Amino acid sequence: MSAKVSVYYTPECPADEFLKELRETLSEAGISCEIEEIVLASDDEAVEHKVLGVPTVRINGVDVDPNFEDKGIYRAACTRLYKWKGAVYSFPPKEMILEALKRLGVRK
Repeated sequence: MSAKVSVYYTPECPADEFLKELRETLSEAGISCEIEEIVLASDDEAVEHKVLGVPTVRINGVDVDPNFEDKGIYRAACTRLYKWKGAVYSFPPKEMILEALKRLGVRK
């Protein structure tokens, strides 16, 4: 299955470092896919894309966080946190990305 990874962020909450790590993670896993960068300029755009906060990362439209719940409150604020194995991250950790790829059936 091919994959498209969508990364939503804002100018106030840039994703340069995460995008570099994401590309390295995908390369190490032998997965070639499209990476779509979506810069949100307003809460209206967050509503349009159903983004609860940035950064948001989706694979083929599915949030990478296995515990994700859409609470219907969308905003383009740097408020998104990722909880993984007892730690809190400002971007999804490598292991969460790899687990999401596996869960969604994305292979080499």
